Amino acid sequence: MPSNSLRFLPGLIALSLWLAGCAGGSLNAASGFPGLTSDGETAFLAYGPAIYAIDLDSGALRWRYPAEPQRDLSFFAAPAVGPGDHLIVGDFTNRLHALDRRNGALVWGPVALGSNGANKEHIVGGPVLVGERVFVPSSDGRLYARSAIDGSGLWTFPAEGQPALRQALWASPTIVEGKVFVGSLDHHLYAVDLESGQPVWPEGVDLSGAVADAPALVGDMLLVGSFSNQLVALMTGGGQVAWSFPTDGWVWGSPSVAEGLAYFGDLSGTLYAVSIEDGALVWRLPLAGGIAASPAVADGQVYAVTENGSLMARQASNSDPAWQANLEGQLLTDPLVAGDNLLVATTGGSVLLSAYDRASGSVRWTFTP
Repeated sequence: MPSNSLRFLPGLIALSLWLAGCAGGSLNAASGFPGLTSDGETAFLAYGPAIYAIDLDSGALRWRYPAEPQRDLSFFAAPAVGPGDHLIVGDFTNRLHALDRRNGALVWGPVALGSNGANKEHIVGGPVLVGERVFVPSSDGRLYARSAIDGSGLWTFPAEGQPALRQALWASPTIVEGKVFVGSLDHHLYAVDLESGQPVWPEGVDLSGAVADAPALVGDMLLVGSFSNQLVALMTGGGQVAWSFPTDGWVWGSPSVAEGLAYFGDLSGTLYAVSIEDGALVWRLPLAGGIAASPAVADGQVYAVTENGSLMARQASNSDPAWQANLEGQLLTDPLVAGDNLLVATTGGSVLLSAYDRASGSVRWTFTP
């Protein structure tokens, strides 16, 4: 268990005595880092006591939910946009809320997941919407399928009455061709049928380390990072390993894919570009801080953040520098491309969200609640 992978995690996650990759490990979520998404006009930021809707052009607050802080209500999972004008968010007491994303009004909910009672389990990974269905991972070791229209239950994996998975689900699911793929802290990637929730891979695929973020879909392959110091390409059909790439540290975030390459970082502070075809290394770039967030790629540039506050734009083809900025606080949330903006959320700084010009790196606006 490399020490450089543990260096900054106390501020991010409360780890138990064992961590993924150590025998018998378990992980417990603590107060986390901002969850960020956008519909192209508004940024939606989940952090602590509220969901904030922020105008992308000006950085002005459009609304917040709830209007006033409520005891024992907090948010960290990235909201999901749709259907219609819905915004669906999970809170840190294992409940779903559906909001009208135009004004923040509650449409339905909060709807509790599972039967463990409030404050015992959490929604850490963001919900994923497909049509009128929302799929929600929970730290109670179950994946929930709910109606996005009214929050009613559709199915649960594992099914109610069956034992939950041995460890929590922190990763958002990835959905393709009628299957829902979800990674677990129990070291496995699972595939279930979208319609019924029945397992397609009954035992899952063992990746030898915890999976903390969504797999990335590329053609008929899933690219999955894990705490076993590797990125693995699995076939979506049967879960066979197409290739694996060894890393210097744990891979927390998801890879981002463009022009035949997968870009991702690890907690040792190395940013990688590898070939999707065979997993061959194209370039690697050691950085000064650990990388927990997924990089963003657009228009020939890759944007990466480190836990110690560095934001950088690099040429995607060869890692040559384009621009760099240093922010106050930790950068643990995935940077988000929104038009010409690059949105960067900060943990522990005086500014919660910043918008950068993607081409020049100049600051367009900042938002502080």
